[in-house]
Amino acid sequence: MTGKNQTQSKRAFTLVELLVVIAIMAILMALLLPAVQQAREAARRIQCRANLKQIALAMHNYHDVHQMFPINTSFTHDVGPLSRTRSWLQGILPQIEQSVLSELIEPAASIAASRLVADRAVPLFRCPSDTHDGHMNLRADVPDDWVLGVTNYKAVGGSNWGVGNFVHSEASGRFAGSTDGLNEGNGVICPGYLQPVVTRFRDITDGTSNTFAVGETVAGWTKWAWWFSFNASTGTCAIPLNYKPDGISYEDNITDWRNNYGFMSRHTGGASFALADGSVKFISQSIDLGVYRALATIQGGEVIGEF
Repeated sequence: MTGKNQTQSKRAFTLVELLVVIAIMAILMALLLPAVQQAREAARRIQCRANLKQIALAMHNYHDVHQMFPINTSFTHDVGPLSRTRSWLQGILPQIEQSVLSELIEPAASIAASRLVADRAVPLFRCPSDTHDGHMNLRADVPDDWVLGVTNYKAVGGSNWGVGNFVHSEASGRFAGSTDGLNEGNGVICPGYLQPVVTRFRDITDGTSNTFAVGETVAGWTKWAWWFSFNASTGTCAIPLNYKPDGISYEDNITDWRNNYGFMSRHTGGASFALADGSVKFISQSIDLGVYRALATIQGGEVIGEF
């Protein structure tokens, strides 16, 4: 019995079928990409919160040793390359396993003499959602071409402020009636141009779970964000969260310290804050401004509900 050749030729894809497959794949990729991006941003936000948690715990550990939060001030009562500065972020370096970097800081040296130290990037001070590598130029109070180590985390100086679009003072508490948030901030740590403003846990009479300690900033949106400087490591909640003037981009508003000395982040819809008790919360940028400011004071006596 003879066999019959039963081989058959295989039909190839037509051009139309190939285009349909490509279109389906493109649609699937378009649907998948936002989900991937959202998952990545969620992971970055979690890491940012973990950074804030570590910084808050470092502040607690510093307080255990020194019976006060780290000071933040200018030893020369001014700013500029020849000034001598002590930021609170310098102070907590030993508590975040950066003792070697801390020992390189010479308190009697000017910023110019400390430039190589100030250029160091500290990984913990970087939010993974921001777009820098830990170094940037265009920093406040020094020549624009200086490249320095930046920070995405600034201490909350309070809610009293005397310049720009959001002049504000509080009727009670620390420095009641003052709008000088730079020298007389009513929060945990203010710049302290003239002399350091010392804060201890016992001074936070509003309650540590109702008081901001540290919040986020975006280094490319404000020149006042580099960790070595006393004048670039604090912010005010007098200015609304993620504020910028109408008709201008965040990047183009980088020099407007009167209105960008507040808090901001690249996370959609708000920013994370560490409270004085060490907890971390994500705060919506639509938060009531009165509540936002109340959370920034240590002795305002406000009654704050859920936030």
